[in-house]
Amino acid sequence: MKKKNNPHAGNLNWGTGILIGIIIFILLSVTMTVIFMNQDVNLVTDKYYENSLKFQDEIDKQSRTNALNEEVKIIFKGQELNILFPEDYTKKSIDGEIYFYRPSNPKKDFKLPLLLSEKGSQVIPTQRLEKGFWRLKLNWSMDGNGYYNEKAIKVE
Repeated sequence: MKKKNNPHAGNLNWGTGILIGIIIFILLSVTMTVIFMNQDVNLVTDKYYENSLKFQDEIDKQSRTNALNEEVKIIFKGQELNILFPEDYTKKSIDGEIYFYRPSNPKKDFKLPLLLSEKGSQVIPTQRLEKGFWRLKLNWSMDGNGYYNEKAIKVE
């Protein structure tokens, strides 16, 4: 018995193939749209646009900070954070705030006032800080000029 070779036997025609391709594309598009629409999108801050207007002010503060003869030291030692101002600065009027920024969870952010001792230092216990990455932002003013320091720390 001899079998006939039919080139179309068991094959789909090209129109069916195109239709299956379009259906798969539509299903993938709808699935990806649903997945992406359900993702939580957090900006760095809720007041993103308002803060972007203040960006030039921060650049000016950083330039003044870089131009200082001596820098403010921010030292992280596991259980405490030390902020040390040079001795020359202690004779001047200094005020400001320390902002603890948690990139992974903005609900953990908090601020503390800058309260320097007579020696120009402030010690902050770190028990309040959860393990992980933090960014410490020190905004301070001296002699009517604003200054800005920033340090990344990892609490373990």
